[in-house]
Amino acid sequence: MSTASESGPAVVTASDRTPLERLLDPRSIAIVGASTNPTKRGYQAIRALQQAGYEYPVYPVNPKATEILGLDVVGSVDDLPYGVDVALIALPGTAVPDVLRRCSAVGISGAVVLANGFKETGDSGADLDAALTAAIAETGVRVIGPNTSGMFNVSSGANLVGLQDVPTGPISVVTQSGNMLLSLVNDNRALRGPGFHAYVGLGNQADVRYDECVAELARHTGTGAVAVHSEGLTDGRAFLIAAAQAVLEKPVVMLRGGRSEIGQRTALSHTGSVAGSDAVATAVLRQAGVELVDRSDELAIVTGALANTAPIVQGRKVAILSDGGGHATLAADALTAHGIELAEISAHTQHTLRDLLGAPAAVVNPVDVAGATDADPTVFADAVEILMKDPAVGLVLIVGLFGGYHLRFDASMKADEDSSADRLLALTTSHEVPLLVQSCYAADAVSSHDRLRAGGVTVISSIDHAVRIVAALDARGRRLATAPQRSALALPTTQTLATHETGILEEPAARALVEAAGIDIGRWTFARTAEEVESAVTDYGRPCALKIVSPQVVHKSDVGGVQLNAVADTARQQVEAILDAVTAHIADAEIHGIVVTPMADKGIELLVGATQDPIFGPIVAFGSGGVMVEALRDVTFRAAPFTELEAHEMIEETITSRLLDGYRHLPAVDRTALARLLVRIGDLIAEHPEIAELDLNPVIASSTGLVPVDVRVILTEPTDGARS
Repeated sequence: MSTASESGPAVVTASDRTPLERLLDPRSIAIVGASTNPTKRGYQAIRALQQAGYEYPVYPVNPKATEILGLDVVGSVDDLPYGVDVALIALPGTAVPDVLRRCSAVGISGAVVLANGFKETGDSGADLDAALTAAIAETGVRVIGPNTSGMFNVSSGANLVGLQDVPTGPISVVTQSGNMLLSLVNDNRALRGPGFHAYVGLGNQADVRYDECVAELARHTGTGAVAVHSEGLTDGRAFLIAAAQAVLEKPVVMLRGGRSEIGQRTALSHTGSVAGSDAVATAVLRQAGVELVDRSDELAIVTGALANTAPIVQGRKVAILSDGGGHATLAADALTAHGIELAEISAHTQHTLRDLLGAPAAVVNPVDVAGATDADPTVFADAVEILMKDPAVGLVLIVGLFGGYHLRFDASMKADEDSSADRLLALTTSHEVPLLVQSCYAADAVSSHDRLRAGGVTVISSIDHAVRIVAALDARGRRLATAPQRSALALPTTQTLATHETGILEEPAARALVEAAGIDIGRWTFARTAEEVESAVTDYGRPCALKIVSPQVVHKSDVGGVQLNAVADTARQQVEAILDAVTAHIADAEIHGIVVTPMADKGIELLVGATQDPIFGPIVAFGSGGVMVEALRDVTFRAAPFTELEAHEMIEETITSRLLDGYRHLPAVDRTALARLLVRIGDLIAEHPEIAELDLNPVIASSTGLVPVDVRVILTEPTDGARS
């Protein structure tokens, strides 16, 4: 590490790197608030940089000291050489806005702000937060924090967290919580997993956000996968776009906090973030290709495995190789629960395995060696080679005792296990089929496991964790194979609606708006008199539904505003019944007319809806419709705009999808037509941010088509919303 006096030149950085690149991989650092007191962060930061072997210039800034830990001290930010990459600001929050301005004046492009007392404290920190925001906007200095644990880049030794002995490896981490970093590092250490490349503790996200960090870290050659812990995204749409692009090259794994109502309140008090709807977030993050984990102990495990392991090629399946029936059964059950199919290995593969393993072995996947490895653990490698040659096999999962035979049976087996590990590594390369090992001895210091891990093969003790990794590798394989058919999730140029109304549109206006977007909603008539209703029913020549049109009536059926199966002979009487019922409930209701629609054929009731989510922007909902919306909560979501492939996946996620192919007495529904309807609704709400809400509920889906029974649109004043 260079001292201030050794650095010499008046300009320490002459670079075409962006401020964010310089912030996440700094080649010079100023410690503003450096201290001679070992208990202070301004002292600990310098010590951590020295211990991490940081080789670039470090400038302690303190008006009273002359030397700290062998480094010459700069008296003021104003006296720093021009162009330092990053300032670590270890000062009280009230000093930060002014310090940022002074940093900007000497060419510092990025800052890590440790202080708290900003928006996470509520109203008491509002003024200080506003001052910080103003300073960031004025200077353009990129800021991590405030209320951050810091950042590090392990490969360069830029350790501004102070955490010692972080192993170098392929995992990059973005969180709001320093404790989550500690958990990740300790979990990874306990599992003997791969090490870390970089970490960013975002804190309050006053400036630098999740999406920027994911995009930048994914570009780092040292990053194999990005682990994200979030308690709230300030720009959810930007994160979706960044993630969808990043996962084309590097996996992104995410653990979310604030998913429950109480969790959301905790997140607000802890970081000043607001977590959105869990159901929406879960669906759209998966849409972007993010691998979501539900348990804190899965984040390090899954990220580490994805960083080092090739995904399962789409269309191929999993082969289990076990040295005991119990492990094999548990693994097969867990894979099935995750929706992962076992490979149907060929008769030739089974015959070859039988010759190798003998008559007692089970050679239909899962494969159980049935004692064939007890005397010779090299048989594992032979069996894996046979399985990897089968074109149906996309991954081999070894479960049981591998690596522990010399501990369980005889120490002389160690050499054979070591040589088997070397051969297994060679097989994964030559056959390009990933390997995963679950072993009862994974927690022990076993040389064969160390060899496998050094070669990028994950060795783990838990079957459940192993299966969770397999599920992630399978999802990644499918994602990469279908990437050209997926949306980049960027929002289109907005269009202007013909109407200038706001609020809930009356149904005729709502129907006209949807039709103007090229969406077929079936035949309908707006009738202003009973005579016009009768004429419309007569023209349709089949029973019709009649619905009141009144600005005072939102839920029509609740006030008797709907009549079904109207025919020419009964139409006038049914209109009178509607008018009597509505006025009985709402005496001063303005009656504008009646919407007349032919009764739909018998079919399945679906919900098709859309809204402007405050976090993720335009969202489309699909699921069970009618009265079952609330009863089943069988609804999934996609961020709009999306593609037809993504619409088909959306449909498949729901319970109601099981009914669409002619289930028992129900009619078969054209899934392609349904998918295209969803895509068009997505395009409509994506192009028109003033559409706050759009509901087609229910849509009657039958063999003759898709007929929206009700069309409901709420307009608001157009805003940029999540388009920033």
